[in-house]
Amino acid sequence: MPKDNDPQAQSNASIVIEYDEIAQDKEAQFLHWQSEIKAGLLQFEGYLKTDVCRPIPGVQEKWYIVVHFDSSAHLGEWLDSDIRYGIIGKGKKKFGPYRYKIQTGFEGWFGQFREGASEIAPPAWKQACAVLLGLYPTVMLETMVFDQFGIMASWPLAPKMFVNNLVSCVLLTWVVMPLTTGVLKFWLKPQAGRDGRDERSPFLSQTNLMGLLIILIAYGFMIVIFQSVTR
Repeated sequence: MPKDNDPQAQSNASIVIEYDEIAQDKEAQFLHWQSEIKAGLLQFEGYLKTDVCRPIPGVQEKWYIVVHFDSSAHLGEWLDSDIRYGIIGKGKKKFGPYRYKIQTGFEGWFGQFREGASEIAPPAWKQACAVLLGLYPTVMLETMVFDQFGIMASWPLAPKMFVNNLVSCVLLTWVVMPLTTGVLKFWLKPQAGRDGRDERSPFLSQTNLMGLLIILIAYGFMIVIFQSVTR
């Protein structure tokens, strides 16, 4: 396992799952369920370990399960898998709801998706695709407008880029990304809005493929359009 001061260790990704209360007579079943989860995790590339933190009387009354992967991409593969949906759904019926939150850096743009009582983010690769889908036309249109009207044409590069980035961030945060995530909600998190259930839709793989195809077509279309109007 990578050491704490190893650059690879710093890229590790973890998810913390929290359970409010597990009845004492169900603790053995709960621990057995955790062993089933670990057996499934061992099938995934990048899995490192699972920490099961029991309640400590007088200190904390909750159970915490911490799953470690070597990267957010590998963690995302597990989160988006049939194995994860099946085993978590099985435990939810026995032990009740749970909470977790994954920090990815784009929570302000993707925090609207919820699973049970938790805010969750789509897999990192989907977030990156969605951000690029919104960022590329925003920057291109902004550049074209500024050039057309000579805005900041005589400014030095550093302050000019600062203002450009400021405008892009404002547009992305309050206009572009809310629209983008709304349109792509069916693909970013297909389970969102389904009462937080863990059972996976039988068409989820097709949905992921269809969404990715739409994104790739959109990329190509925008490149062709912008190339034609900037000649």
